[in-house]
Amino acid sequence: MLARELRQKYLQFFESKGALRLPSDSLVTDDPTLLFTVAGMVPFKAYFEDRATPPRNSLTTSQKCLRTNDIEDIGDTSHCTFFEMLGNFAFGDYFKVEAVTWAWEFLTEVLKLDPKDLRVTIFQDDDEAFRLWHEVCGLPRERVTRLGEKTNYWPSNAIKTKSQGPCGPCSEIFFDTKPDEPFDAEWDGEGTRWLEIWNLVFTQFTGQGEGDAYQLIPLPKKNIDTGMGLDRTAAAINRLSGPFETDLLRPVIADLENLSGKTYTSMPDAPVDIAFRRIADHTRATTFLIADGVTPDRTGRGYVLRRLMRRAIVAGIRTLGFTDEPFLDRAVPTVVGVMKDAYPELTDRLDYILGQVRTEETQFRNTLKRGLSLLDELLERGAISGEEAFDLYQTNGLPFEVTQEVAAERGIVVDRASYETAETVHATASGKGSKATWVTGDEDLKELLRSLPLTKFVGYTETTSSSRILGLIADGKPVETATEGQVVDVLLDDTPFYAEAGGQVGDAGTLRGTTFVVSVTDTKKQNGLYFHRATVSDGTVSVGDGVTATVTESRRADIQRNHTATHLLHEALRHELGTHVQQKGSLVAPDRLRFDFAHGQSLTPEQIKEVEARVNGAILDGLPVEIRELPIDEARNLGAMMLFGEKYGDVVRVVSVGGEYSREFCGGTHVQNAANIGLFRLVSEGSAAAGVRRIEAFTGRGAESFDKASAETLKQVAQLLGVKSDAAPEAVEKLQAELKSLKAELAKQRQAQSGNQAASLVETAKTIGTVKAIITQAEGIADGQALSGLADDVLNRMGSGVVLLAANTDGKALFVVKASKDAVAAGAHAGNLVKAAATTAGGGGGGRPDFAQAGGKDASKIAEALAAAEAVLVGAVG
Repeated sequence: MLARELRQKYLQFFESKGALRLPSDSLVTDDPTLLFTVAGMVPFKAYFEDRATPPRNSLTTSQKCLRTNDIEDIGDTSHCTFFEMLGNFAFGDYFKVEAVTWAWEFLTEVLKLDPKDLRVTIFQDDDEAFRLWHEVCGLPRERVTRLGEKTNYWPSNAIKTKSQGPCGPCSEIFFDTKPDEPFDAEWDGEGTRWLEIWNLVFTQFTGQGEGDAYQLIPLPKKNIDTGMGLDRTAAAINRLSGPFETDLLRPVIADLENLSGKTYTSMPDAPVDIAFRRIADHTRATTFLIADGVTPDRTGRGYVLRRLMRRAIVAGIRTLGFTDEPFLDRAVPTVVGVMKDAYPELTDRLDYILGQVRTEETQFRNTLKRGLSLLDELLERGAISGEEAFDLYQTNGLPFEVTQEVAAERGIVVDRASYETAETVHATASGKGSKATWVTGDEDLKELLRSLPLTKFVGYTETTSSSRILGLIADGKPVETATEGQVVDVLLDDTPFYAEAGGQVGDAGTLRGTTFVVSVTDTKKQNGLYFHRATVSDGTVSVGDGVTATVTESRRADIQRNHTATHLLHEALRHELGTHVQQKGSLVAPDRLRFDFAHGQSLTPEQIKEVEARVNGAILDGLPVEIRELPIDEARNLGAMMLFGEKYGDVVRVVSVGGEYSREFCGGTHVQNAANIGLFRLVSEGSAAAGVRRIEAFTGRGAESFDKASAETLKQVAQLLGVKSDAAPEAVEKLQAELKSLKAELAKQRQAQSGNQAASLVETAKTIGTVKAIITQAEGIADGQALSGLADDVLNRMGSGVVLLAANTDGKALFVVKASKDAVAAGAHAGNLVKAAATTAGGGGGGRPDFAQAGGKDASKIAEALAAAEAVLVGAVG
């Protein structure tokens, strides 16, 4: 049975039992405790915890999952990072009777598995589960094994550790991979013969209390959570050695065989076979991660993706022979072809995935070659320190895992602890990870912040409020009063000031008392407290004073225009470029907006025009802006976009523009109608990082100012050209054509002059030892390219020897050395000669034996530099 058939049979079976089939959730989970979706139940945690209402009380899915805790084992015959988890879930609907009997029905009647190939484990005290398996399903007693809470309770050891909250026993179903061997009745749940294919979790209790008072209280609404690994189950029931032999991964390996010319033999320990399996797994994981919006990076999810890709690339280069050209992108279409029926979004995003993969592999290959070469040199000594491994990563991009694996092949262990120490020292020295904070080591400040109530934000509906000062902070310490000119952080009981979050900058404004004025320049928040960064403009302010807190409305209005425009821009990009576009960062300021998004290549001029036109179209249509607070699952069901990296609570704020036109989770402030934005101008598009593009734009008054400035610039250009503004582009094109013609003519003249100079220089050749040499200063040279071309011409005319030419360019010295093969064989070394010359002229450099170039700061020392280089040549060949 094909894996895709197993997937379909499973989902159809539980649909027939009343379950609602849902599509797989993203690998990028909104659970703040997880980087990725690691199990089928992850998207439904809110349902299990009774924090949200499911669309139906019985669900079934095939959920894509990613786990990297066993990444070092990938390449063996069983482990995978990416896998699919088949699951059926019930939230106060059916329970243990149905979960057990339906599982048995599916395995024996739908899949037609022989009951003799099956056995189960149950929690040691779960008599109900024993009765169901033995008496109802007919499993012999010896095939129902009672085990302890370590393996058959969720969470593991819940009773022993007095776990708080929902918990319950579980039952695991195992398949016999060695049916020809005698049945092992005294089995303890361990070993390789019996493969777990399905886990049924019966969440029926909640743990409460501490110590002797701890007890398991029956839940009023019991839940079912099950998980069947598609890959391993497909392998088991087809009597295959592992998931890499199934129709999910074997086609990828076959593709790699064709690309590499090597043969996969399914051997567990053969290096070539290990490489095939590692690349197949990592390519599949890469494909799905990029499709879900993850891009290679140095931290977080992006780091995991980069690590997977680089492990696959290294395996391809070192073992399968992909030494010259990128190969990973050529395996991606096979992954898409295998998985597209279940995940059609892969086809829609294929071009984007390929672009990301090609870019990352090309960039990595450029650093890997040098990094591996340096690693080989270090390993020649028989050891490599953690500090050296970190230096390889920092300077050459060679991941620790690659260094570790290459070293292990030679029996050398790299100390990870010292690597991590070097990494920490570097991060501290470079300031990475350090963020400004109001919480310092001052104990009085800590006590103040602990004692204050959370700030109440009223700024969604008000720009002015009557508030009271609860705290003042100056120079990192709490103070009771602040005087004119003093910079302080002011804490209020409630505030209309929006604090910086989600890319939107903090509000500015004033705090006015009866005898003082405080000017607020920025607002930030931390742990629910709002800090108003301010300067006392007049009078003396004290803790306890009442104030009128007023946001600068014109500035807030500009920010709101830019924020709503950012949502429209996001929608326009997804419409024009594809749904792979995901926000990667933003800045929403009063004077401009900046938007970073996942996309693998620059936008064409036509795409930029279309994006800008679509945003302005929404503005001209006057699309209404609606803001609602909804339970997170209701918001998700409405199709509201969640932003990667953001964490959300049970209730979220959803901003909709034009109904379904644009709908996003957002805590920022917005205009009431898109028409309030006025005008949108996209002014730049470029690269922000690998696989991430950046757009900057103006709206409203900023866009008007930009248009006025552009019109004035065009007017000035037209005046300089002596034409009307609408004729300026044509006039510029004409000038460019004339300039191109003049440059071509000038190049011909210079080439002729260079040829004449080359002929003259050849006449100055002298013999040093057995080598002819020309060591002199050239005239009329504008740059290094011209000097190098002249040196080539001279050496070609000589036929054999050494040419060292110098030139004075704006007071700085340029040096180029070319040496023929026989001159190099006689002892000449261009790199050594140019180094001697450049060092004398206040510079430095080096190069290959046959070619080198360098510069010096002081052109007045060219003659001295040429003499120094000649002395080196005499010493080498004389």
